[in-house]
Amino acid sequence: MITSGQTDESSSSNPSESKSTSEKSVALDVLDSESSSDNREQFIPIGRAELFDSLPGITNCTEKDQNRLRELFRVLDAFVHHQYHEQYTGIQKLYQPLDPDSEFSFNSETLNLFDENANQVFSRLEYLLEKANYQKLSQDDLELAIENASVLGFRLKVNFELFEDLHIYARGNRVEKWKKRTWWKLFKEEEFEVDVYQRLVIAFRLRDHKLLSDDHQTDVLYVKSFKSIPHSDMHALLPGTQVRMSLLDQGKIILPALSGLAVSLVKLFRFVMLMTVFATLFRLFTFVGLIVGVGLYIAKGIFSYIQTKDKYLLNLTRHLYFQNLDNNSGVLLRVLSEAESQDLREMVYAYYILWRFGKQGLTEHELDEIAESNLQRTTELEIDFEVNDALIKLESLQLVECRDEKWFAVEIEKCLKNLDFRWDSVFSYNWPPGEAGLSS
Repeated sequence: MITSGQTDESSSSNPSESKSTSEKSVALDVLDSESSSDNREQFIPIGRAELFDSLPGITNCTEKDQNRLRELFRVLDAFVHHQYHEQYTGIQKLYQPLDPDSEFSFNSETLNLFDENANQVFSRLEYLLEKANYQKLSQDDLELAIENASVLGFRLKVNFELFEDLHIYARGNRVEKWKKRTWWKLFKEEEFEVDVYQRLVIAFRLRDHKLLSDDHQTDVLYVKSFKSIPHSDMHALLPGTQVRMSLLDQGKIILPALSGLAVSLVKLFRFVMLMTVFATLFRLFTFVGLIVGVGLYIAKGIFSYIQTKDKYLLNLTRHLYFQNLDNNSGVLLRVLSEAESQDLREMVYAYYILWRFGKQGLTEHELDEIAESNLQRTTELEIDFEVNDALIKLESLQLVECRDEKWFAVEIEKCLKNLDFRWDSVFSYNWPPGEAGLSS
């Protein structure tokens, strides 16, 4: 961590080093050393249009430097996009025979590779979701959600025997303010806080089971994405979920049925006693009527049960209708775009900080602190910047270099030449004769 004492010591020994260290101190708002990074996420919530303007100290750069940086990041953006396009082509080829929405026909050889392709899709999807800074949720997380009361007002139960494979990924653990009305407060609208995942992705395969309807297929792989899903309601997104009604709703169904049945039985007992004395045809019709009445009370209880379940499911459907973001192949494209954007943000931030504040070089730790403190200032969130991942990618493109455990940014002109050569060499038939590597 950089301190003011270190800055003063540097200034007395080397003027140029003093200037560089001073710039690092200006860029760095030191985070509380006691704050835990366990709850921090790696997702950077900055749009492409705002990325350049969010760079620390960019307004202090000359117009010429800003234009050169914009050009470098534009070429870098195109190169990263090309790399991810190749990944999308690969995963889409594997997923097409498994896509429930596919309109293509496939030969038997392709269909026989179902299990192998499904495992590869799961593996590649997990890789992309990790790059998009999602976290995989455990079975314990899901079971905890099932046990907790639902924000939507009802409990659900999940039959895990329906799934051949089930994977859930989340990002953006936030607290949102929701509104509700309750009868015990005379239906007055009130706000309450809800722990939500801003993004949730579910990937699963089903197995043959009697509880599944004909609409659910077992020879496909489902992928779905949602937004703003409460922690306690994420299991509501799974197929085969059944409603567990509250004691109050069960009482509304059972008590009227039992009371009606009790009244009917009393009347039936009185009728039997009278029948022993007055056995007439009229009394016989009354007896039949009482039997029908008991049956109607039972039917009313069953109908009330079904009606209450339908009410819950309707409320659930209405809620999730506006939370659904994408399905199946659309999720793959969305996730791939998110992963590409996150990679670009990390690379742009890492290169710029080295170029702007690392004239004398920065250690990985110093670069990480400067990036995280400025991201916190910009987004008002504590973000775990993936400094190692960004440096590895930049080094592979020869945009940064490491000397004596310090990292340096390669000059912009040289970076542009290296990226330009790589871009021209994407297709091997464009390689100039005798050229085998990057330009120096």
